[in-house]
Amino acid sequence: MTQGSDHEPSTVVDPTTGRPILMAPRRQQRPMHTGPQASGKACPFCQDQEAETPPEVDAERDACSRADGPGWVARAFPNKYPANLHHEVIAEGRSHHEQPADLDRGTWRRCLSLWRRRVQALEQRPGIACTFLFKNIGALAGASIEHNHSQVLGLPELPPRLQLELAQARTLPRCPWCATLANAAEQGRLVFTTGTHAVIAPSPPKLPHETWLLPTRCDDDFLHTDLDSLATALHALFTAVAHGLGRPACNLWLHRVPGERFHWHFELQPRTGQMAGLELGGDMYINALPPEVSAARLRRGLQSAGGAAGAAGL
Repeated sequence: MTQGSDHEPSTVVDPTTGRPILMAPRRQQRPMHTGPQASGKACPFCQDQEAETPPEVDAERDACSRADGPGWVARAFPNKYPANLHHEVIAEGRSHHEQPADLDRGTWRRCLSLWRRRVQALEQRPGIACTFLFKNIGALAGASIEHNHSQVLGLPELPPRLQLELAQARTLPRCPWCATLANAAEQGRLVFTTGTHAVIAPSPPKLPHETWLLPTRCDDDFLHTDLDSLATALHALFTAVAHGLGRPACNLWLHRVPGERFHWHFELQPRTGQMAGLELGGDMYINALPPEVSAARLRRGLQSAGGAAGAAGL
């Protein structure tokens, strides 16, 4: 257990489950720029507002621009209201957009490059076993800032969900992500593919419209995967969700286990439904929407948006 002061973040353990809980009182002070409590103040993640954030630690910038000034495409800095001592924010996009589908593929390629550098940088710090990267989009998904952004947390151990996935995968004769990918096309669950990366509806999905992005090769490494292919697939995922589901609030997270043979993948969950008693109280899920129905809706969203240069590859 890591103890902090009354205002500093700390980690405590739930004695009934053994799961870590990050206690972060300062996060109550976060300004709200989304939802009904939005302050209406200038967005602190926009160009020319760099003084509103802590100094940047890395960025994708124009050659002539300077740190902590405008001219960036993606910019990483310590979280002003951290959940732990290794918590960073990555602001994304030159312009103010809430939906990631509004950023083009080239922007996402540069964002992904920065994501990878920050994941690697945090994992090189003493005591960090895993970097957890996630993205909250919209007030219903927990975002307090509208401007596209992601967060990375350096953690001393794998989150419980990743521990469970790794343990389960070790008991199976075949990688479960390879298995669900192998029959995604014939079952109507394939949304998009570049050949190197695929967007699919998993079988079974935990909640309506759960969607994964994963490499087609099990031994692919997120830190060295083909960035052009990944950027194309990520942009297609965001486009399919925005146009197929009406630009919902959603969450995206990366599942990756450093130093282990583990089929890394992104999971995206639109917040189109609600977590209820069984989900919150039993860690079990109820889903009435078959994955092939969800995948068909996402494919139609891609096609209505012009296919993101890849729907014809289905």
